[in-house]
Amino acid sequence: MKTIITVSMVAAILLSACSGGGTDSVQDSVIPTDITVERGPVLGATVRDSKGQIGKSQGNGVYRFTNPSYPIESFGGYIDINRDGVAGVGDVAMGTLRLRTQSGNVMTIGTTMSENNETLSALIADGFSEDELLNARPSTDIDNAALSDEVYKYCLENNVTDPALLLLKDTNMTLLRGRIQDRKNEYSYLGLDAAALESILVSELALPTLQEDINTTDLNPMDNITNAIPASDLSLEQKDTLAYMWDEERLARDLYLALNELYPSQTLYNIATKAESQHALSVEGLIEKYDLNILNAPDYTGGYSQEILNGYVAGEFTLDVIKDLYDTLYVKGSASLQDTLEVGCMVEVTDINDLDRDIEIAAGAEDLVLVFENLRSGSYSHYWAFDKALKSQGVSTGCCVLGETYCKTTQEYPQNEKMGGRY
Repeated sequence: MKTIITVSMVAAILLSACSGGGTDSVQDSVIPTDITVERGPVLGATVRDSKGQIGKSQGNGVYRFTNPSYPIESFGGYIDINRDGVAGVGDVAMGTLRLRTQSGNVMTIGTTMSENNETLSALIADGFSEDELLNARPSTDIDNAALSDEVYKYCLENNVTDPALLLLKDTNMTLLRGRIQDRKNEYSYLGLDAAALESILVSELALPTLQEDINTTDLNPMDNITNAIPASDLSLEQKDTLAYMWDEERLARDLYLALNELYPSQTLYNIATKAESQHALSVEGLIEKYDLNILNAPDYTGGYSQEILNGYVAGEFTLDVIKDLYDTLYVKGSASLQDTLEVGCMVEVTDINDLDRDIEIAAGAEDLVLVFENLRSGSYSHYWAFDKALKSQGVSTGCCVLGETYCKTTQEYPQNEKMGGRY
């Protein structure tokens, strides 16, 4: 059973004179941190910290965070082979290769491999310095470029998605270590820059290249995550969760837009159009990936159909319980602008409660877990946006006006930076 807002709960809120404790409004100081992601420069990636904050692209493989929490990981994107700052003709998709960093401002194959201390020791024994592995970029350090290129080649040839899994201390890694040394020597002899060397590598591997330019600003960040992680064998409970969540995320979007028609609010509009719409698409991306017919419970066979799902217009849902909830919350929100904002607090708390449980259910399916964590991080931000909007309307306690159930602190709901410049 999901922890949904029942009709009786809404009625109780409407009838009671609610009060609650104050929230912790002290925010951390704003410290922007730029992370440079390089295979060559990686454009259009989803770069995500451990709390779910997604870095905002600054161009040329640089992603900006505010107070990031390490480790930080990169999914998808495109390698800018010609270094023109555009994901376009001649560039190469990152595919399923994932990079990571545990600290600092650089994310490369070197930082990813170095998170294993024994691999780090092996690389140092082979002539790399720790600073070179953790802080240098392939574009500016020729030895780092040799490591990056040879390991990239190995990962492609052996279907390895995570370079951290390459344990160079193992005896069966002797051949790879030798190839890295050979490439170091070759690169030192050739005297070419990293871009030219990488272009040679692309030709050497006969990699498919882009045939047209891609507008990376139009990419859904969660698509990179779903596409970069191999599919799992989902349990029936995990499929149930995806089917339910498709309706739940659409409820938030449709409800906020409908209430905004009655009481125009920049908070409602921004969250609905810039976040909830993307959240619904993220869940649908997983449904498509696993080819589920969410109308065909309990086994969901029959295949994904975008046409069928597109047939559900705003305010229509596959589940009666979600439809009843939508209607009840719409009635409450129709009373006043304050009520619309209170509904926002209620929806976000309910989403977070559900996502806490859904993340546990999704264990073992990494793509589900990461998408669900991102949705929860977004709901944290939405809650505080509604809290702030209520306070701007003169409701000094913000969401706490609804009572203890909806009164949260920043310890419970971390105040992450708006992901990708969005709510």
